[in-house]
Formats: sequence, structure tokens, C-alpha cells
Amino acid sequence: MPDQRTPQNFEELSNILRSCGETSRTLEVGGAFSKQSAGGVVFVADTRVSTCNLNQVVAYEPNDLTISVEAGLPYRDLREILAKNNQFLPLDPPFAENATVGGIIATNGNGPRRRRYGTARDVVIGMKFITIEGKTIQSGGMVVKNVTGLDMGKLLIGSYGTLAVITVVNFKVFPIPASHLSVVFSAPTLETLMSIRSVILRGAIQPRAIDLFNAEAASGWQLASTLNLDGYGLAVEVEGSPILMERCQREFKAMTDEHPEVKVCPVAEGESKILWQKIQETTARLLSDNPDIYVIRFSTLPTRIGEIFGIAETGGRTRPVIIRAGNGVGYVYSFGVKDAEECLAKAQEKGLLGVAEYIPVDSKSNFNSWPVVGSDLAIMKRIKNELDPQNLLNRGRLFNRL
Repeated sequence: MPDQRTPQNFEELSNILRSCGETSRTLEVGGAFSKQSAGGVVFVADTRVSTCNLNQVVAYEPNDLTISVEAGLPYRDLREILAKNNQFLPLDPPFAENATVGGIIATNGNGPRRRRYGTARDVVIGMKFITIEGKTIQSGGMVVKNVTGLDMGKLLIGSYGTLAVITVVNFKVFPIPASHLSVVFSAPTLETLMSIRSVILRGAIQPRAIDLFNAEAASGWQLASTLNLDGYGLAVEVEGSPILMERCQREFKAMTDEHPEVKVCPVAEGESKILWQKIQETTARLLSDNPDIYVIRFSTLPTRIGEIFGIAETGGRTRPVIIRAGNGVGYVYSFGVKDAEECLAKAQEKGLLGVAEYIPVDSKSNFNSWPVVGSDLAIMKRIKNELDPQNLLNRGRLFNRL
């Protein structure tokens, strides 16, 4: 069994890392360890470190729309702190109720509103982290516009804790919109919804979230009376003044008038938040319901997202699929190892980039979760060698490649 450590302050954490580096002891580092199925193999390490006690707000300037928090702070607590000042952080990560801030940043967790606000790399403005040598490094600061140059903190976003241990994260935050509108379009064919999606994205009013999905993905959202899906769904969220929302309603109605086969389901204001939470937590729910699910993330051009649905609907079955329709990032939920391998193989044939983002823990060592890599892997290995030359931190967690 590994040596379990839960440091109470940064100095203690620094000493643990320095000691492990000097004695070549391997470390598994995390916060709440809510995403063990994410990334690559979770090797048994000599020491297991949790940052959950490093959970304080370092600084909060509501008027400047910035906040600095320790990495062990639960994301739900951060959300509540910001809400008291009518502000929010638009990451929408899965596992939001259990995950820590550091874990979300280390796995680059994000959700539907990346269309409007971007990912962690767009909202993180500063960071502190500790290396395996026990050195504390600060990157960025507490201002939204910072000096140009290499931002080392950005390297740790999505690194799965393989480079260093995140201790403090600075965010830019946003005011909660005065009013918003959510609508779900439903149609028996994907092509019709793709056409409506294109019209919306070419319009003057840009949505803050726009997601395409099939009925299989939405089956557990418990909003059947509201959605009443007919094959496929397109969920759209817009924000702005009440006058702007009225304009959106008129334009959405005009779109459905041109496509009589499309049903439009206005989402009641009280259910809108629930709807997007269900969409955000689709991965967490499906993993909880079925421990043999493989979540495959695809990245492609928005014009090719229909091909992701094609992959999900091969082999005589329809797998759940949900796609960030504004940027071409999609998720296919495969049932079992053979099913997942088939999806990745089909993607490779089509020239689509795919990676198994979540894999059953017991299957990770034998599954090629990142089958197609580019020249960026060589750069990543060089960075890893600079920061952790003995490969002690979270070995294999970056999709078994680092």
C-alpha cells in the first residue's frame, strides 16, 4: 500500500515532493480522485498525495472579475462563492459536484459553454505549482491582461499531474447574465438539425452553448416531458436583454416554419439550468450507470461533426453521442473494449482524431487510448523530462504516453 499523505500547507507539500524526488519514490497526486477512469493507467505509487486540505480562497476581487483559489477547493464551493456576487466560472466540467479545482484544471475539464467562453486555457490567468524538486513556481498573475511570453502554467492544464502539482489557480470570472433562453430543436434526421445549427452560427446572435445529441444520450436527463425528442436534438442557449430574447424566439420560430418536420421545445426558465446540468454531467452519469463504458472524445472541424454520429451508429447499434456543435468536439459512449476499439478504428479510417478519455480502470493497461499521435508528443516528452526526469509524478496518467 502506498504511503498516504494529505499535506496541510504548501511547505509540507513541497517537502513531500522534494523528499520523493531525492529518494526516487513514485507519487500519485490528486485532489478528490473523482476521475480515476480518466486518462491513462493509475499505477500504484510509493506515495499517494491528496491536495484536498489546500482548499482556501487566496484572493477575490469581485469588481475586477478575478479570483484566486487553492487547488484543493471543491469546484461546487467555488461556484457557490461566485454566485453570492452574481458571478460564475463557465467551465461546466463533468464531475463538478465532487471534483476539486486542481483536478478539473489538470484534466482540462470543460463543457457546453466552451462555445462562448473557451476552455480552462482561456479563463486561467495565473497559477502556482510545485515541482518534483520542491520548488514553487508562479506563472501569470491576477490581472486579465498579462505580459506576453511563455506562460508555464498553461503547460499544466490537461497534463493530468504528470509535470508538477498545481497549488493555486487564478481565474477571470463573469457576471451571471441578466436573462437567458434555452431551446431544444428535435428532428428525425440529423441533416435538418445541422442546417438549423448552421443558420444559428451564421446569425448575429451567437449562442453561448449549442450541443447536438441523439435520443440515446438524452435518455437519462429526466426531462422527457420537456424534450420529447424525435431522433436527434439540438440544444441552444442564448443570453442577453429581454428584448434580445424576444428576438431569438421569433427567429427560432421562423427556422421551424421553414422545416415543418422540426419540433421546437422551449425550455421553462426553471428547467433550463437543470437541462444544461444534465448535458454537462452526461459523462459522469453514464459512467456511473455502466462501469464498462469507454468515453471517446473526437476533435474535428464543425463541418464534419456528422461523421462522428456516423461512427456512433455503426455495427448495428446506436451509441449515445453528444457534440459541442460550435467547435467540433464530440463524445461517443462505447460499451465494452471491442466496441471502443471499433469506434477508434472507424475514426482513424475517416481521418478523425480520437482519444479514449475515460476507460474502465481495470482495462487501462491493455487499451491503446491514444492510437494516433502527432509531433506534439515529442515536445511533451521533452517538457516532461525537464520537469520530472525520473518519471515519478502520476506515471502513465496522460493516456499511457507520459
